[in-house]
Amino acid sequence: MKVDILTHPEFEREFKRLSKKYHSLVDDYAQLLEDLEKSPLQGTSLGMGTRKVRMGVDSKGGGKSGGMRVITSQSYNNLQTSWN
Repeated sequence: MKVDILTHPEFEREFKRLSKKYHSLVDDYAQLLEDLEKSPLQGTSLGMGTRKVRMGVDSKGGGKSGGMRVITSQSYNNLQTSWN
């Protein structure tokens, strides 16, 4: 399954601001994107294709529980079904 990851402009602004405070955030976020490409349905379901994913931030400490939360939403395009 091909996964395209899009971000909201507000997320991008906040990410830039937070990455100045938490220097490992860029690498931690890159790891999250890798993980989401492998398994897009990770995290806690909030319903209607929306999920809350915990992301550990090394420079913040505390692991995933003390890290940050990222809200994801899935949409499926060009689904193909074959009937036998």
